[in-house]
Amino acid sequence: MIKNFEIVRTIPTNSDKAFREIANFENYVNFIPGCSNAKLIEKSDDSEIGLLEFDFFTKKYRIKSKNTLSENHIKIEQIEGPFETFEGHWHLNPISEESCEAKLTARFKLPFILGKIIPESVINSFCEAALDGFLKNIDN
Repeated sequence: MIKNFEIVRTIPTNSDKAFREIANFENYVNFIPGCSNAKLIEKSDDSEIGLLEFDFFTKKYRIKSKNTLSENHIKIEQIEGPFETFEGHWHLNPISEESCEAKLTARFKLPFILGKIIPESVINSFCEAALDGFLKNIDN
């Protein structure tokens, strides 16, 4: 079953600063729950490929993703990993010189077994914790 989520937050910093923080792939280890390692593998002018490692319930998972960067937008596509499909988007919309709206959306499909044992509330909590982790760091 394909799942969708969307989380929106207003943050008290300009969209350029927020974008730089979120686009820094190697920072993901500091913000995403369960992420034990974040490594940038390849970088070009408009995209990055990186590897994230996670430890959940005594199991290790690896996600290799391609992040395509454009003005105030990051598209995240899983290349290899535990999802059958995963595509996410960060949108940073300026509100003023000192604030912006950060929106994280994703569309993904978990493998059949994981989809059956992980409640939607856990997925939503995980996504909110990840977004809030980024935003907390941006605030500092």
